[in-house]
Amino acid sequence: MSQENAVQENLERLSRAMEAVAQRDKAAWNELCDPNLEVVPVGDWPEGELQGRDAAWDFFIAADEPWEPGLYEIVEFFGGKDQGVAHLQRDMRGKSSGVEVHYDYWLVVTSRDGKAVRLEWFEKREDALEAACLSE
Repeated sequence: MSQENAVQENLERLSRAMEAVAQRDKAAWNELCDPNLEVVPVGDWPEGELQGRDAAWDFFIAADEPWEPGLYEIVEFFGGKDQGVAHLQRDMRGKSSGVEVHYDYWLVVTSRDGKAVRLEWFEKREDALEAACLSE
């Protein structure tokens, strides 16, 4: 498989995983994630590292609950066969408060055998690139 095809497949899997969360489709999520999935939130989030696909699912559903429905936009995506770097953005509005927040983070997705095994968030592009051992 070419590098370009691998990147496209990783992008498609990430898009399907984000859609699964938005649609509350846990079966689709499970197809895309390893049972031992590791999740590393960005440093200033109060949650620590999460272990396991089910714990990650519960976290993402709970984190999305206070917000009006919407999808995260993949603004940029690149990488290789087993790792991808995504720039994610979303304009969010609180369901009850009406507060507006602009979500803008970088995500490093590590995959094995077509399933995500690690998701790690960063505030800055440079930090995501360093974690993925990529350079500009």
